[in-house]
Amino acid sequence: MKPRRPRRALNTDVNVTSLVDVMMVLLIIFILVAPILSQGIDVKLPQASSASAEPDKSLHVTLAKDGQIFLDGKPILLQRVDDEFRSRAKENPDLPVVVEGDEKLDYGNVMDILDRARVAGLTRVSLATEPRQERP
Repeated sequence: MKPRRPRRALNTDVNVTSLVDVMMVLLIIFILVAPILSQGIDVKLPQASSASAEPDKSLHVTLAKDGQIFLDGKPILLQRVDDEFRSRAKENPDLPVVVEGDEKLDYGNVMDILDRARVAGLTRVSLATEPRQERP
């Protein structure tokens, strides 16, 4: 008979090293991606001397220079803008509408959105601008 080898004690510890590595990688990815997701729409607003603060609760319509329309930061088709304006006007007819149009945008596009808002019953419409920079 062969002598038996002594049994080794079972290792009951949980090895969390790989779990910590995976969590660190996910954390790094989240840290790098979060600022990208929170960036807004690239719109260069025109400057005006009379620029003032926007109302807290308002409907933001953004017109990008490539013609895209965004309603509260979400893309929307021009054909759906009228329906959205009407439904918002039913909820709150005094809802302020702030139109943010790129300075390179055609004036007619901005006027079209202003007109659609007023026809839908949203009469408190304003244009967003940047404060004018003093020239040296």
